[in-house]
Order: sequence, then C-alpha cells, then structure tokens
Amino acid sequence: MNFSKHLQWVAFFTVLINAAAMFSPIINSGDAITYATIANHIVQSHDWVSLVLDNHDWLDKPHLPFWITALFFKVGGVSAFTYILPGFIFHLIGAYYTYRLARILYDKQTGSLAVLIYVSIFNLMDASIEVKAETYLIGQIMPACYYWLRYDAQFRIKYLMLGALFTAMAIMTKGIFTLFTISSGLVCLWLYQKQWSKPFSVKWLMALFLSLLLVSPELVALHLQFNQHTASSMLEPQISSFKFFFWDSQFGRFFNTGPIQNHNGHPFYFVLVFLWAFLPWTLVFFASIHYHFSAFNNAIISERTAFIFLICMFFCTFLMFSATKFQLDYYIDIILPFSAILCARYLINSELNRPLFMIQMGLIGILFLLAVGLSIYVMNFTLLATIAVIFMGSLYYGYSTIAEPRNFRAIIYSVLAIDILYIFMSLLTFLAFTQYSIAYNAVKLLGKQSGMPVYVYQMPEVARELALYSKAPCYEVASAESLTQAKGNFSILVKHDQLQQLHVESMHLRLLSEMQLVVHKTGTFNKLLQLAKGNGSLENIDFLQYSAP
Repeated sequence: MNFSKHLQWVAFFTVLINAAAMFSPIINSGDAITYATIANHIVQSHDWVSLVLDNHDWLDKPHLPFWITALFFKVGGVSAFTYILPGFIFHLIGAYYTYRLARILYDKQTGSLAVLIYVSIFNLMDASIEVKAETYLIGQIMPACYYWLRYDAQFRIKYLMLGALFTAMAIMTKGIFTLFTISSGLVCLWLYQKQWSKPFSVKWLMALFLSLLLVSPELVALHLQFNQHTASSMLEPQISSFKFFFWDSQFGRFFNTGPIQNHNGHPFYFVLVFLWAFLPWTLVFFASIHYHFSAFNNAIISERTAFIFLICMFFCTFLMFSATKFQLDYYIDIILPFSAILCARYLINSELNRPLFMIQMGLIGILFLLAVGLSIYVMNFTLLATIAVIFMGSLYYGYSTIAEPRNFRAIIYSVLAIDILYIFMSLLTFLAFTQYSIAYNAVKLLGKQSGMPVYVYQMPEVARELALYSKAPCYEVASAESLTQAKGNFSILVKHDQLQQLHVESMHLRLLSEMQLVVHKTGTFNKLLQLAKGNGSLENIDFLQYSAP
C-alpha cells in the first residue's frame, strides 16, 4: 500500500474537516467576539490607528491581528466566516513552513509526516477556528525560524528580508517576547557549536535592527492613539503605551507586576495542558524524546544539529511559560509544530515497539469511544447520525488495512480518531449555540437587514456579537433612562427578570417573543454538553419593540 498517498489524503481530509467549522454562522468565544468588535470598529470608523472597544481606547494587544481582520471585513463583509478566514490562512502558513523547516532539517518524507501531525493536533485544530493571537503567531514564528535558519547558513537578502518581516509581524501580534521564541533554537545551536560571538556579529545585529525597524507601524499607531492623550478608564491615567508594549504586557505578565495579572499559575500547569493539547500524539512525543536522546551520541552531525534546534525551540519557551504566573492553555500552541517535527522524525526512523503500539491503539480507541459515547449521551439526531457514519467508515478502513505495518496503522488511525472527536466538538458547539445564542436568534427574529436600531439591556457581550451579525445599529444600554432618549422605532432585548426596570407600560413596549437562551457562551465543556442536550442553564430573554407615536 502506498503510504505517502494515504498520508496526503488523510491530511487533506483533516484540513477539510477543520475548514468546515469556518462556515458556522456564529463566533464561539467571548475573546473572539471582542477582537472582531474592535476590528469592526476600524472598518466602520475608517480609523486604522485606534483600537476601540465600547467607545473606549483599548490597550491589551498589538494592532496587527486587528488590521488583518479589518481588511478581510472590508473586502468580504463582517461575518463569522471573514473573522475566522485570515486566522485559518495563518494556520495553513504554519503548516507549510513546518514542512519546509522539517525538510531542510531532515528530508521531504519527514516534512510530509510533520504536516500530517501538525494538522491533526487537537489544540491547533481548535485554535485555527477560535482564532486567538497564537493562531496568527504560528504562521509568523514558523516562517521566521525557517528563514533565520537559512540566513544563518547563507547570507541572502531574501532570507534577511523575509526573516525580519515575519519576526516583525510576530512582535506586532503578541509583543517583544516573541523574539525569545524565534531566536531560542539558533542561540542554543550557536552555544552548542561554541560560536560565542555570532549573536554580536554585524550580520545578526543587522537582522535584529531590520526586524525592529519593521515594527515601526505598531509604534506609530500606539503613539498616535495613546501618547498624545490620556488613556481611557480601562487603564491607569497617562499610561505610556510604549511602556505597556515593551514592558507591562510582556515582562509585567512574566513577573506578574503589570496591570493585567494572574495569581493562579503553577510550574507544572503546561505539563498537564500538553497531555491533552497535543492529542493524539502525546505518547509518541515522549517516545520520540527518548529516542532522540538515546541516539544522539551515535547520530550524524546534521541529525544532532536538527535535534538541538528543535528541542530548544520547544523547551526554552515551554520553560519560560512554566516560570510565569500568567498562564493560559493556548499559549503552548506556538511550540507544538516543533514537537510535531520531532515526532515525525521518530516515526520515520523507528518502528513502534509492541507495548507503545498497543498503548497508542488504546488511546485511539478511547478517542473513538468518547466521540460515539458522548453523541449517544447528547442524543441529537444530526450529531449522532454524522458520528455513526464516520465511525462505521473508520471501522471499515481499519479492517481493510489491518495487515499494514504498526507505524502505518498508528499514524493513520490516530488522525482518524482525532478527526471524529473534532467533528463531534464542532457539531456540538454549532448545535448548542445556534439554538441558544441570543445574538443569533435575535437576527433570525428581527431580520439581518432591518434599519431599526436594536438596544441590548445590560448585556454588553450580546450587543457586541449582535452588531457583528446584523446590519442594523446595535447598542448596549446600562439604564432605562438612556432608552428614553432613543428616537423613532427600535427593538430591545432584555432579561425577563429585568423587564420591570424598563417601565414597559409607560414606554408602550410590545412583546415580540420570549425565548430561553444562554447569555454567557463561554464556560466548561460540561456546560456545552448540557446546552446541546437541552438541559443547560438558560435565562428568559424578552424581545420587545417600541413604535414611536
């Protein structure tokens, strides 16, 4: 059986499954809604300098992801699809440069397998649709590492310019700390090769200078928005945006001294996160680390060099994240491609021993059973039928390839297992939120094209989300008094237990509909299960309309 062809088809199938989630009509997470709202303000106001949320200056992350999203909004209109698309493109860029990096470090076969592992890592599949800053970062860090590695081997203007460009993009996406991740592999390699003076050579000082020079659009935007006037109430008065960008948002989070803090960090937090984030390849990664260390002394120079570069790219950033108190699970996403390459090289060079193969097959069985069992638990016909068809197809494929080598079966079955689990998660989210999302149901009830303003009473996140789906003006109001200033006809969304605060009788509001919906979409996986099952914690939401006399 042609192993390479199967790898290509399974990788293509996995990317299609991942991409299908882009066509959901809703944005799933609260952070994503916030980021989309800021990008939408750029489009509506034609102000590409200022980041604004709810009419207040917003200083938390750099501008680049918002500029990219705003550009897609401007070209393709504001929607969940145009919000997710640019992030997914950067996810694919990350896959492409994972292949190119693995190919120059090892060979084409390792590169192909590394891509398959990359596109089937659970956390990366999820991140490509949730679209946080890390989704963009992967598509910037991987090409930056590739071009700097090429630049280190041979001076070419192309490598210098592209390396500096992608490095600057990473800084304008997450901050100056991304330089640590991008440079860690090369610096460790220079130390191993005893090239102590290389970081201070003209060649590399020029690379650093050009990278920082290309960050100037971010610095100009920060200066124009913040340093020329007092910041909003979200921040301390007169805060320096440059200080926040270079220190508070990076070192301030690392030392937990900045304006944004988290006191729940633990040194082993990311160890636990990695166990599920890297599924279905977690066990393979630990086996690959053991293999590479065991073979290191007898390996050829190129194999040693590649291993030192990759392991340092992974562990330097991993240890940095573990040392800080400010920890979020998706931070780890930016180093998962390097572990994918290490796993790919191990699987190319070594046959899985029987105990590891049996354990991996057990893990694969658990993933399949999770998808099937939870589908039965939710008992939604669409969800259950989809999972059942894919499960039966996977069983047939497994039966037809049962005589293939262990590595073939472990690799392909692992991808199929994570695919079915991802399909379950995507459908579960889609079914739950299309049924119970306030903003989505408001658009269905009130119409997307209506010119009648919509006021949302004391639910700011709902107002932001509704403004992304509807062409009608959408506003969040904090008090009943502010509604009395509204002119003409309008609609209003309010929690039923707050209805009396609006003085319905005196305002002559007419009830259009009352629905049981979920106000806060973010939460635990169990909350999502209960929503899909119909047993979730819901609130009565009234849809009212006011007609001017």
